Amino acid sequence: MPPRLDMLGIVKHFGGVRALDGADLSAQAGEILGVCGENGAGKSTLLKVLSGVYPHGSYRGEVRVDGTLVALRSTAEARRAGIGIVHQELMLVPEMSVAANLMLGREPMRFGLVDDLAIEASARALLAQFGVAGEIDAAQPVGELGIGRQQIVEIVRALSQDVRILVLDEPTAALTADECERLMAWLRELKTRGTTCLYVSHRMDEVFALTDRITVLRDGRTAGTVVTAETQPHQVISMMVGRELPKAAPRAAANPRGAPALELVSLRMGHVVNDVSLTVHDGEVVALAGAMGAGRTALLSTLFGCAEARVSGTIKIAGREQRLRSPADAIAAGLALVPEDRKGRGLVLSLSVAENLALVNPSLRRRRGSIAGAMHQSMAAFLDLFAPTDDLADEQAALARIDEMRLRGEARAEVATLSGGNQQKVVLGKWLRRPPRVLLLDEPTRGVDVGAREEIYALLAELNRRGTAILMASSDLQEVLRLAHRIVVLRHGRIAGELPGATATMEEIVNLSTGAGTLAPMGAGPLREAQGGLR
Repeated sequence: MPPRLDMLGIVKHFGGVRALDGADLSAQAGEILGVCGENGAGKSTLLKVLSGVYPHGSYRGEVRVDGTLVALRSTAEARRAGIGIVHQELMLVPEMSVAANLMLGREPMRFGLVDDLAIEASARALLAQFGVAGEIDAAQPVGELGIGRQQIVEIVRALSQDVRILVLDEPTAALTADECERLMAWLRELKTRGTTCLYVSHRMDEVFALTDRITVLRDGRTAGTVVTAETQPHQVISMMVGRELPKAAPRAAANPRGAPALELVSLRMGHVVNDVSLTVHDGEVVALAGAMGAGRTALLSTLFGCAEARVSGTIKIAGREQRLRSPADAIAAGLALVPEDRKGRGLVLSLSVAENLALVNPSLRRRRGSIAGAMHQSMAAFLDLFAPTDDLADEQAALARIDEMRLRGEARAEVATLSGGNQQKVVLGKWLRRPPRVLLLDEPTRGVDVGAREEIYALLAELNRRGTAILMASSDLQEVLRLAHRIVVLRHGRIAGELPGATATMEEIVNLSTGAGTLAPMGAGPLREAQGGLR
């Protein structure tokens, strides 16, 4: 029998940039194939060729399904050929309901018209089938969901289709540990039915727990394919990077405990942030952990002036009480945010890399409108109020940061053309010329490869050493344990407990997140000081 999928000699250009340079990939029926590589290696581009996003004729090479040469000119043709994909950047329609998104392109009809009642009934059945009916309302507009739940909707839509080849591009980047396990169980069930799965992830533990073989891309070419059970993670990483990884920044000798940089007292926002009190000191990293919907993103958004409901309580920055009605207020007070949704809230996609890096510099001139209240809805809307000057110093500073952050892509390249991980570097990089007093990070390494992750950690460590206070939210517990001096666990919008970063374990975090733990909540007794930090 021929392989279920063969991609041979795929070449794809974007202007003068060659994203794929003769890449090959092959997978058997009923196989879970890992696809690994650094950001910019060509993984997403290769999979978009397979799924019809980049139509036949826009690339060179061959795609064969069950031995038959296919010329997929659209995503609809790919679906008809039995190919489904969960994109790294979600392909949902925010204004439409969850049900409409789940059934998009295959809507039930009645008397020649779309049957809305049948759509909602089918969607509810799908959500129940995959065990998430109690978490997601089929009638709710999908744009009102957090990124994690939007990711679940995207995954359920793909898994519910009758596909021979299922492509998943960073599907767990915004999922909790329990949700990751549920997804893996779904994929193993599909494998028993003969479905071929291509699994793209930077999380080596997932790749090695799930896949049969691993294909590695580097610089648009196939670096090799290995049998997972016969390979070690460090061997795959070596194939990916083709170079020695930067050494991990050393863990701080002790929790620095400088002056209070950020103080929250009984902070409330609607029903999602409930009586939160915490302090982050200069040079300290405090991580927010908790299950999806625990209030991590809502807390950071509230602090950055993006509250969706009435806010009460006290916010102090460097000892001064602040009323943060907009992101402009937050920036003026010394806050900066790296948001969970980098495309919607962190970048202006139509601008170049250098222009995005220069967006928050003080030498910028205002283009239009009022700063105050400009960004209640979107970081992009706020950043669009500004345009970089022609100041040579700004451009030179941006070029220096491009080199410092190992960004793939020229300074004048449109930021929309960068890989997801390189876009994340730009989101972080624009704050580095004049570091804030407090840096808010929401899933800082979502969709970032192992090499770039180390580089970002080193940048955060440098900011930390300069005295910047960091309050971060992450669903990656390994990241939380590695970076944090202290870990504050949220549950239902409240603080469930606090752990010292130097000695905390995943089990303790999960216990507090789920309510299964017996640890004393914050304020119930003294907690040993953390002796760790960024490393």
